[in-house]
Amino acid sequence: MLIAPSFFLQSCTNKNVTGKFEIDVSQRGAIISPDLFGHNLEHTRKGIWQGISAQMIANRKFAAVKGDMPERWKAVAYSGKAVADRNTVFVGNHSVRFENKVIGKAAIAQQHEWLTFTKGTKYVFRVWIKSDSELTLWLGIRDSYSARPWVIREETISRPGDWQLWTGEFIAPMTLKSARFEIGSIGDGTSWIGAVSLMPANNFHGMRADVIEKLKVLKPGNLRWPGGCFAEYYVWEDGLLPVDQRPPLGPAVWAGLLPDTDDYDNHEIGIDEYIALCRELNCEPNITIPYGRSNPERAASWVEYCNGNENTHWGKIRSQRGHPGPYNVRRWYVGNEIWGLSLVEDKNPERCAIVSTAFIKAMKESDPNIQIVGCAPNSYPEARPVWLTPLMREAGDLMDIVQIGWYFPEWAGIDDVLHAPVRDILPMLRSMRHFSDSTAQSLSLENKAMVIYEWNMSWGLSGDALTGIFAAGMLNMFCREAESFSLEGASYFMPVNEGAIRVGPVSCSFETDGEVFQMYASHQNNYLLHLPESRMELLNIDACASLTPDNKMVYVTIVSHDTEKDRTIEFGIENARITRQVQSMVLIPLGFEPVSSTFRKEEEIFKALNNKVKIVIPPGSITRLCFELKN
Repeated sequence: MLIAPSFFLQSCTNKNVTGKFEIDVSQRGAIISPDLFGHNLEHTRKGIWQGISAQMIANRKFAAVKGDMPERWKAVAYSGKAVADRNTVFVGNHSVRFENKVIGKAAIAQQHEWLTFTKGTKYVFRVWIKSDSELTLWLGIRDSYSARPWVIREETISRPGDWQLWTGEFIAPMTLKSARFEIGSIGDGTSWIGAVSLMPANNFHGMRADVIEKLKVLKPGNLRWPGGCFAEYYVWEDGLLPVDQRPPLGPAVWAGLLPDTDDYDNHEIGIDEYIALCRELNCEPNITIPYGRSNPERAASWVEYCNGNENTHWGKIRSQRGHPGPYNVRRWYVGNEIWGLSLVEDKNPERCAIVSTAFIKAMKESDPNIQIVGCAPNSYPEARPVWLTPLMREAGDLMDIVQIGWYFPEWAGIDDVLHAPVRDILPMLRSMRHFSDSTAQSLSLENKAMVIYEWNMSWGLSGDALTGIFAAGMLNMFCREAESFSLEGASYFMPVNEGAIRVGPVSCSFETDGEVFQMYASHQNNYLLHLPESRMELLNIDACASLTPDNKMVYVTIVSHDTEKDRTIEFGIENARITRQVQSMVLIPLGFEPVSSTFRKEEEIFKALNNKVKIVIPPGSITRLCFELKN
């Protein structure tokens, strides 16, 4: 016997019904594009390091140095000496030099929570070493209570001279949390460590397998990379080098960009790893090219590397690297927020429009079929004539899409957050659509599609109940309104460690926004079904309904805008019959406090009566219903 959960009313005779909806499955709207469920993967904060990257060693290429030692590293008090070296370098600007005398011993160490080892797990390491004499190199780990490190590998380096790679693997014989990692040498002479790597052996192109599995559940329609603001620092050609030989990217000039990695990124993800990730996630790649630190020729080369056939210069290079088929990257962003925190010195809108046009022309010569997203501050009405008008005037016949972005302030009140998608952002989209179309008409251009390149309540924060409710309202709105705005895509900022997936040293879990995205993934590729807007406003809810292409399932997602009272709603189905089985999932807020609040999730299967479903919506909750239909 199926027992209904406490928030459902099975009886259709209850007199407390406050709203009724009829869902006519014969009135199908547009297909809900997966591209509306996109995400950003930016090399900022803990998006890569302590995020999707499987790397366990901090500052592994010794990019950031303070005094005599690289940041995150300490010299160990053995008989030899360890110092940062700016003259003999493997990659970037520094190495670590060991100075030993008369069979001396020198070492460096770091200790932090990401150096957590699980008993029975296999780990792989790489060390680049250079020496002027024969020496013994060793790696060791220990916990904070051990007097001596447990030596996991030791090897004699007998070829003095140039840089050489020492690599190996080991299985952890015990579980250690926040272990101390040491690397050192024993011998008589001078040696250098150029780069160090340590990862679980089950990594996917250097990325965490468990984080990727969580991303798969979110079903991102696109993945925008490498930024965001970080795109200005990215050097795509360096991403073709072996990962240990890629120069660190930075230093960042903005303190909020890379605070967790001392203003440098170790360039763990290059173009080939990124495409491999997109294919693993079954999503569309979206690339942002640097504008201030690049030029049209380099941008065109990147397009050719991704999309050119084997007869082109860069297509041949890609093929020789083991990727014979084109990557077919369709959507390209020319710069990111050129007017703001970019590295563009000349921020004159007219000049930027001319330079952007040169980029677009060069890129389309490499592949005329790509979609180009122009960069202009479209969220602010007063900035549109200043930035978007000259851009459309100069590049309007070449540019395919105009962009728009939005962060709703996290300090806003609860009521403001609940209603923001419909009350604030929807009017902004309408305003942008009108301005873009009017400008195109005045310039005798075709109307341009739109994409939302970034959206969230903020960046750099954990998810909470309010961010989850906001995300649900945004996704409902995208699904309902995309066709009317020619909205071709939207990218959430961003899933890893900023609202959707929280990553720990050996595990990861969904945050509030991640729970919402996996709930709403059910709408993707379905037909939109109409729900009366006036009824939703009257009931103080926000909802969306869709029908699967095989006509077997109807999905309804509902957000309650009332934080105090239940809402009782009755759904009826027209032109189809429910099989008497309804699946429900509800996320119930455990408070509405910023940062600390979360959801309780309940899932049930219950029966429909007389082809109707009556449901009680808890305050502030997010609910998904799935009706199974008869053929």
